[in-house]
Formats: sequence, C-alpha cells, structure tokens
Amino acid sequence: MSMTVDREEASAMLHDVEDVESRIRQALIYANTGRYLFLWGTIFLVGFTCNYFFRPWSGYLWWGLEFTGLCVTVAFAAAHRRRAQIASTAMLWRPAISIAAVVGFGSFWVRLLDMGWREEVTFWPTLLSFILFLVGLWVGRTLALAALAIFAVALTGYFVAGPYLHLWMAVAMGGATIAGGFWLRR
Repeated sequence: MSMTVDREEASAMLHDVEDVESRIRQALIYANTGRYLFLWGTIFLVGFTCNYFFRPWSGYLWWGLEFTGLCVTVAFAAAHRRRAQIASTAMLWRPAISIAAVVGFGSFWVRLLDMGWREEVTFWPTLLSFILFLVGLWVGRTLALAALAIFAVALTGYFVAGPYLHLWMAVAMGGATIAGGFWLRR
C-alpha cells in the first residue's frame, strides 16, 4: 500500500513541523530566561528592601548584589553552554558584558541628569523593563507583556507610593520579575 502526498499536503506538513520547532525553541528560551528573572528578581527584591531599611549602606549593598548577580549570570551561561555543547566562549561573556553595559549606561544618565532619589529609584526598573520589552519583541510576546506590566507598576509607584517607594519597587520590580520567571517557566 503506497501513500502519495501532493505538493500542498507536503507544504502543510512542513509548515506544521516548523510551527512545532518554533514553539519548542520558544519554550526553551522562556525556561532559560526564567532562571535569570528569578535571580535578578530576588536581587531587586533584596536591594530595594535594603534601600528602605538600610539607606546609609544601600550603595555598598547594591554593588555587592550586582556583583553577585553578575557572577551567577555568568555561571548560568556557563552551565547552559555545557548542556547545549556550545563551543563559543562568547556565550559566557555576552550576558556579563550586557549587564555591565546597561549598568554603565544607566549610571551615566543618572549622574548626567542629576536625578533625585525618587527619579533614580524609578529610572532603573523602567529602563530594565524597557530592555526586557525589546527582547520580548524578538523572543516572544509573553516576555514583552511581562515587561509592560513591570513598567506600568513601577511608574505607578513613582506617583502613588510616597515615602514607601523603595518598598513598592521591591515588590514591583523584584516581585513582578520573579512572577515573570514563574510565568515563563510554565
């Protein structure tokens, strides 16, 4: 018994295979991205909470948290590289260089514009959610939607949180980023 497939059926089957491949690739990207969101969400949660309770030492705490986050990010990239058997060492350093570039860029503008504390506290979550939104445009709409939610909650805090802005950002940036990590991993 032979089965023949005409040109249109073959094209439809190939399209189905491409669709499944695309969904699997997106699921893997989301799962990997979720780990980074858990990590950085925890850092934001701890950092902004420390800003509120230990303000005189918050600069030192943030440097320590960012350094820890950078090291763990490189470790995540190294583990991913080993699992995926990727030969390129650039895979290890791209995340670290990206984070350093964003922190450097943001710090430059914070100093250049001489922002007040409320503006600076709001600037970082909105900048990072904007970058996450851009990544989401390329990777998948779930990430872009999560970024928009973080942006909206952070900006709302600027106007309504009053003296509790640091705690608002701990929940908005930290909590929402962790929730985004859970959402992407589902």
